[in-house]
Amino acid sequence: MTELVIQKNGFTRKTSTAYSDEFLTDSPIGQPSSGTWNILIQQIPSPILQPKRYLIALSVNREPSEVSNWSEKGNPFTQEDFLDTEEEETRRLISRIRTTWSIPFRGKLSDRLFTLLNDAKEEDPDSLGIAAGSLRYFYFFLLLHANLKCPSISLTPEYNIYASWRGEQKRVFSVHFLPNGDACFVIFKPNKSHPEKQVRFSGIATTDILMDELSPDGDLDWIFE
Repeated sequence: MTELVIQKNGFTRKTSTAYSDEFLTDSPIGQPSSGTWNILIQQIPSPILQPKRYLIALSVNREPSEVSNWSEKGNPFTQEDFLDTEEEETRRLISRIRTTWSIPFRGKLSDRLFTLLNDAKEEDPDSLGIAAGSLRYFYFFLLLHANLKCPSISLTPEYNIYASWRGEQKRVFSVHFLPNGDACFVIFKPNKSHPEKQVRFSGIATTDILMDELSPDGDLDWIFE
């Protein structure tokens, strides 16, 4: 349970107390504001760590200020803690996909994701396995477009989700889901004037508007049921 007091340009806004195991950035459309924010974090004392109050200054244009007064155990959040937390979130998301009835291929997809995660961790135990932020936006994409056909799934070298749909006449639509909510895409489709060749174009858009920008003329109808 955390209480945040946010100050910006002389104004103070005090949030209500929130109970959740999600990050503040979990909203797919949430974007960090520009400028400098001062966040005062007050935690309830714990008999184990006995946390104190910390003033953290975040700045877009300046180096972040030093965070001091950690408990005697030192920095309580290590790289190992981050990897464990990342993997736990990834596994929760895959389990959520498995039980989301609006995804008709949820069983097949969750099995594939667990396989990719386990293979990546077996190859490199210190790796992310699957980047939780990338998986979160892929899941969000599936919720926005529940009538999609099941894509083939692979991982990029950064452990991000790479989804690909393939159709007749060598049609291909592939999307690389980035942890910040952006989606890099590439499309191959027939060249109507030169049947022996293909049209290829690529770009980047935010996950929430990707299909609105790409399929107003119906060129991607083939990836839907």
